[in-house]
Amino acid sequence: MLLEQLKNNKGTVSSKLGKELATKVVNGELDILEQAVELVSYEADNKKSKNIRAGAAKIIEKVAEVKPALVAPYLENMFKALEVFEPQTRWMVIRTFGYCAKYNDEVSAKGIPYARDYIREQQGVCLSGAAERYLGDLGSVSKAYSQAVYPILIEAYDNAIPNEIDWIFEAFINIAPHLEIDKKQVINACASEHLNATRKTTVKRALKIIDLTQ
Repeated sequence: MLLEQLKNNKGTVSSKLGKELATKVVNGELDILEQAVELVSYEADNKKSKNIRAGAAKIIEKVAEVKPALVAPYLENMFKALEVFEPQTRWMVIRTFGYCAKYNDEVSAKGIPYARDYIREQQGVCLSGAAERYLGDLGSVSKAYSQAVYPILIEAYDNAIPNEIDWIFEAFINIAPHLEIDKKQVINACASEHLNATRKTTVKRALKIIDLTQ
């Protein structure tokens, strides 16, 4: 059983196991995915079970990254995992919601309040960055969703923690095609403020935003 495999796995070992099991799911062993969905909120109030939940989340996230259509039908069963104690599980699950946005947008969109809260919590760039990338993925689906996520991303930009800008810019790139002219001008201005950033990745994304919002 998957539960037994996850119980004693931590850190890099858990990550390796998660990737190996995700590969098996992609290759057709869908029972592993079904078990992972059940375990991603396993003993949700028990901090000692966080490695099991995070291990299950890793499997789900890696499958969603390459075959989101396999995971999309299960989003409705993962909301409890968005409220667990450990950030690791939360950031992998909200990232999964982003990967699956085009395949189950109505359920994916229910993750917006969670993403907003993760960004406001400022518990680290892994959590906030995953939330921002989710918002960008969802916003790329339609004009309506881009309008919904835009103010959250602007708030994130105004209160960004170190190294968070890249992920906010990644989201801006995704939603830019759907934005109205005035909003395009705003994110263009945000990008222009970072053309001399020390990180090359930030400058590259800033230039792309400017190109998309001319």
